[in-house]
Amino acid sequence: MFIGEITALMASFCWTISSTIVEKKGVGFSAVAMNVTRQIVAFLAIGLIIVFFNRSSLSTSLSFRGAFFLAMSGLIGFSLGDSFLMSAFTRIGAQITLLIYTISPVLTAVLGRIFFGEKLTPRNIVGMLVVIGAIMLVIAKGGSSNLKVKGDPRGLLFAFLASIGQALGVLFSKAGLENIPALPATEIRLLGGLVGILVICSITKSWPDVKRLLTSRQGIEVTMSNALIGTTIGVVLSMLAIKYTKAAVASTLMTMSPVMIIPIMYFYYRHKVSRYEVVGAVLSVVGVALLV
Repeated sequence: MFIGEITALMASFCWTISSTIVEKKGVGFSAVAMNVTRQIVAFLAIGLIIVFFNRSSLSTSLSFRGAFFLAMSGLIGFSLGDSFLMSAFTRIGAQITLLIYTISPVLTAVLGRIFFGEKLTPRNIVGMLVVIGAIMLVIAKGGSSNLKVKGDPRGLLFAFLASIGQALGVLFSKAGLENIPALPATEIRLLGGLVGILVICSITKSWPDVKRLLTSRQGIEVTMSNALIGTTIGVVLSMLAIKYTKAAVASTLMTMSPVMIIPIMYFYYRHKVSRYEVVGAVLSVVGVALLV
């Protein structure tokens, strides 16, 4: 009962933790290098888990169609989508990037309706709008009332492409999951993403950055925490969410990191919380209640 919704929230929490670690310890390291290393570590970790603890999942029949869609999901979501997202961060800043990124659940809902015939109830729609509104309030007003948009058209385009990448990644995962267990499905998705990011790393000549990351204690710490918490655990949970609930609902709940990070920043880092962040957090809880 509510497996999809619960695992979506758990995935969002894992990504909140990993993004906080990356923000604090990933300064000075290449985004491409961190993306490559986290995917390699996560791919190996899930492979070991399957071999030693879940070998029975290997006997699951896998169609070419399922494998293709899962690999495409990884290619679009992990390599292209994440690369566009990181580029947008550096060009127009995190605030405006995340504001544009919140349209991803809406794109997922529209595309899910077109390709999968998923119908959202009025309650689902209201819940989605409340959650998205809460996230936008937290990002736009939280911490600072001065949201200045940097006028870099490429940055705005990259943020929009990242939103499309997230939406397509969720939908391709939905199409590919079929009767495949979450662990092998995640492994195939990571393989697709890994192929893409290795190509990007070669094109951008980022291999020296990868070496510098892996020869630094801080680099290894950020790689391992990001790979194990955010990619291994977080992505497996997201696959369960996509499998057991509507794609748009899963996508909405999995974008709640800007709200979930508020208590972490307040209790752990002792940062002041604005009234807008409090209102946004309360609204997000109301929205989640409507979605589940």
